[in-house]
Amino acid sequence: MPKQLHLQFSEVFPTDIWETALSNDRLLISNRNGEAMEATFSLFHLGSQQFEWKALGFDENWWVTVYAFIGDIIIFQIFNDSQNIEERSVFGFDANTQEAVWSVDNINVRGLNGFALSLKTNEEEAEVFSIDIRTGNEILSEEEDFSVKSMSGSLILPFHYTGDSDHFTTVVRFLKEFVEVDLVGACDYLEYEGLIFISAHEKLEQNLTNKLYVFNANGELVLKEVLAQHAKGLASDTFYIVNEQLIFVKEKREVKCYLIKDL
Repeated sequence: MPKQLHLQFSEVFPTDIWETALSNDRLLISNRNGEAMEATFSLFHLGSQQFEWKALGFDENWWVTVYAFIGDIIIFQIFNDSQNIEERSVFGFDANTQEAVWSVDNINVRGLNGFALSLKTNEEEAEVFSIDIRTGNEILSEEEDFSVKSMSGSLILPFHYTGDSDHFTTVVRFLKEFVEVDLVGACDYLEYEGLIFISAHEKLEQNLTNKLYVFNANGELVLKEVLAQHAKGLASDTFYIVNEQLIFVKEKREVKCYLIKDL
């Protein structure tokens, strides 16, 4: 039997995981409870395998989401008007001190370039300006090339192949041959360090099941995980790799991490 991937950690949350964001070795996990209209945030350190803090909430609660996580600063955004997503406020949160270091109200967020956050006022004569997310101070910056870069630079994401892709057809044949699985719809695919990672959708009766398969160079299965048993649609970016660790969310409630460097 081939050597299997080693489970580094697993954490089950009481509410659904909305999203994750990564900065260096720190994994930010956002949870949302629809019934209680509550959003909470937890920070896990991949190196020490410990939570730095868990289930942190804010007064605004439900309307708070993560915009980006850069260095030690988490940029949170607050939606002030449920009918207009452009109406929002933002604040910078120090992950170390667990304190807000700056805030800007009634603003339109244009994008992020490094530590420069571009904003536009919600006024008749709108003003565009940029701030340094580490201090909140206004800075001079170039107008172009603003985008959200909320994940660590060492992050590796899979390719997403849809049904009309030749690559998708190749993955279909591969899964049929090695695990007798009929892939449908779309898949996430990645080759890394001699391993093949495939997040595939299968149709079982009326439902879609999303499973993650990892194969070694010999085509032997070294990991199989069910990501979602009753998926409502086709998912993408269902896993990622950082610092030789495979990270994914299982059944909306569990974060799992497998070590891949010692396989």
